[in-house]
Amino acid sequence: MPVRLRPTVPRARSVAALIVLLALAGLALRLGLLVRAGWRYDYDEGMVGLQVLRILRGERPVFHPGQPYLAALESYLIAPFFAAFGADAVTLKLVPWLLAGVYTATTGWLGWRAFDRRVGVLSALLAAFAPAYLLITGMKAWGATAETLALGNLSLIAASYVVEEGQRPAVRVCALILLGFASGVAFWVSWLIVFYAVPIAAVLVWRGRGALRRAWWAAGLAFALGSAPLWGYNLSHDWATFRYLLRSQGDTWGNLRPVLDHLTYDLAPRLVSGDPRWHILSWDAVWWLQIVYEGGLIGLVLWAWRGPTRALLALFALALPPIYVLSGYGNHALNEFGFDATGRYVLMLHSVLPIGAAALAVWLARRGAIARFAGAAVLASVISLNLLGSLRTDPVINFASPYYTRQPQTLDPLIALLDEEGIRHVWTDVGVAHVLMFETGERILAADWYDIYGARGLVRFPEVPQRIYEAERVAFVEVVLPGQDSTRFEQAFRDAGVPYRRARVTSDLLVIIPRERIDPALVGDGLGYQF
Repeated sequence: MPVRLRPTVPRARSVAALIVLLALAGLALRLGLLVRAGWRYDYDEGMVGLQVLRILRGERPVFHPGQPYLAALESYLIAPFFAAFGADAVTLKLVPWLLAGVYTATTGWLGWRAFDRRVGVLSALLAAFAPAYLLITGMKAWGATAETLALGNLSLIAASYVVEEGQRPAVRVCALILLGFASGVAFWVSWLIVFYAVPIAAVLVWRGRGALRRAWWAAGLAFALGSAPLWGYNLSHDWATFRYLLRSQGDTWGNLRPVLDHLTYDLAPRLVSGDPRWHILSWDAVWWLQIVYEGGLIGLVLWAWRGPTRALLALFALALPPIYVLSGYGNHALNEFGFDATGRYVLMLHSVLPIGAAALAVWLARRGAIARFAGAAVLASVISLNLLGSLRTDPVINFASPYYTRQPQTLDPLIALLDEEGIRHVWTDVGVAHVLMFETGERILAADWYDIYGARGLVRFPEVPQRIYEAERVAFVEVVLPGQDSTRFEQAFRDAGVPYRRARVTSDLLVIIPRERIDPALVGDGLGYQF
């Protein structure tokens, strides 16, 4: 294969500057969404914020509480912002917002590496003005989503330098060491990195054997350094990460057909537009976006023979769906409640979706004058529809948890009532508990009795429900429908014969304050999930 000619330094600098400017433009778009949403965050993000507060108090967690497979890296990255500017919704969101800029810049860089400067700049443009689903989900402080996209892109870029024969041996070795470290950190952060690791390993064996022979030991040490927290934790916790992730994930083969159907008819359109419940684009628009984005993926596969970096992207696009399906995690998509349980698992496809679409547009533009117009029209239509989707989306609703869509917009009236009553311990819905604790800096402790003891859900902070159990005065808080008067929640207290006072602090929050101490098990039937 002929050695690939590198662009001149001034031209390379101008391309890099354009990619950085587009990353900043993407950050501005995302900032607008966050401001429109009032910097809203969900209860999983609240849990991340609570963990940051514990880090600032001297604790040193390795994983999120109750989840020995999800690293606490994001909490450590947020900690300096809390220390400098205070703990609130804005500082909680800053790290995933900044990582969204890293994602945009590295997507442009990766497109440039695989094709040329035009594809690189257009890839950054499409990543900056991305579909609404990526814009919103990619800024969730969920501990692994934004980090995996950024680390995965960096791993692909490093691998591209390793396998490119035109690079100097020293550059290839340095890239291999960087790949080892980035992969190690990502291995600790979340095993979603396997989407990137499989194609990278295959291409390294194919085209990177020379660098591997020279520096496999250095790359291995870098990997061990990056993943050191994971190994240290597992050595002292009976390999909890591996036992959790390697356990049975359900009837994978039996559910193969419905999981594939969900991937095809739900996740595929969701990735290039938004959650169907958001109703931001017509089905015609969603179909067009699928045609362009998935057409770009087909193009990546067809262009795979034009170089190892393109082969790397093609393998990534081809390997992600079967890895997702065969991992067993796709079974979560078949939950009886119909919420989006797995969209974040396939969000990593956005490492190549913009590149494929950009390469398709450039390929069309090079077919002649009419085709050039068609390529420009394709690109303009995708960006326009993506911007229309972000404009039409209601970020106040869409930044809520996909699992708990009735999270109140504000807890201020509830907090005011609890402070007035001098109540510091609350049993409430899981979607409210962590937000309430974070909003009050843990002045008020809250937990979901039913989720922990009835449904046997995750116990994030085990000391919290214990302290609520021991408290003399406790309030029970339930999310209700506006105008709803009859609830199983209140009926359970009447049936138990427990005297209480009720308060409707907002149209969707009902508070019951028992006049005597009560074991929540006595009213457990009324504390389940209403929705």
